[in-house]
Amino acid sequence: MLDSILLRTFVAVADHGSVTRASEVRHLTQSAVSAQIKRLEEQAGCRVFERTTRSLALTRKGGILLSYARSILQLQEQAVLKMGASRKPATTIRLGCSEGFAGGWLYAALAEFRQARPDIHVEVTGDISTTLARQVELGSLDLVVGAFCDAQMQGETLWIEPMVWAYAAKSLLDPDLPLPFAFLSEPCPYREAALASLQRHGSNWQIVLTAHSARAVTEAACAGLAITVLTPSNMPLGLRPIPAGSLLPELPPAHFAIRFIESKATEPLRELIQLIREACFRWRGAAAAR
Repeated sequence: MLDSILLRTFVAVADHGSVTRASEVRHLTQSAVSAQIKRLEEQAGCRVFERTTRSLALTRKGGILLSYARSILQLQEQAVLKMGASRKPATTIRLGCSEGFAGGWLYAALAEFRQARPDIHVEVTGDISTTLARQVELGSLDLVVGAFCDAQMQGETLWIEPMVWAYAAKSLLDPDLPLPFAFLSEPCPYREAALASLQRHGSNWQIVLTAHSARAVTEAACAGLAITVLTPSNMPLGLRPIPAGSLLPELPPAHFAIRFIESKATEPLRELIQLIREACFRWRGAAAAR
């Protein structure tokens, strides 16, 4: 019989293509992960990975086992939930997602969680990350995923990107006129970081648009009405980055992170956070490979 703990580790290594990353998401040492894979190979009677000094790939039988492993783990989770469904009341996890952050990878993680834990209701609220972080502190949200510009902020960083000034690709700025800017309304971490940099720089500038919608801000920038602040992963077609220099100052990086209160984290919440981590690692890995 195949041990479900070993199967979970096997799936993590297969998904991340790395013992190092799998050890991080499984909260194990690398040697423990390697030992669990060896035990699984002994139970299965075959090698599941081809190892070289630079790569880790599934063997043919490993690929077959991976499909069964996912099914076995899913069935185990569903069986446990069905057996306990009549005894446990429905639980709600309140997730905050910052403006412009959510993508297919995050929605896929939420869909996977709903399938694995049908007894848990996830309620998603979209808003500016600063506002959502305060709601976590007040207890009206359980966790928030989004962009933050404060390097000292409390949370778990998923990845870091530079912030860049963005303007219409086919428009030119007139250096003799005040630089026009469009921002989300307060409190917005991008807005706060941009204004702080501009005030230190002493440039001739003015705000021409403040909006509650990220779409309105990017449309204004695409039309050539204003400059705004984005990260490269959120740069739409029609915009180009403006290098920091004589006209525009340097900007701090953006930290894309998960924030929650550790002491209040329930087991279902930790399971959801783990799925979000894994989905993010897969998405970032696929983006880097392109």
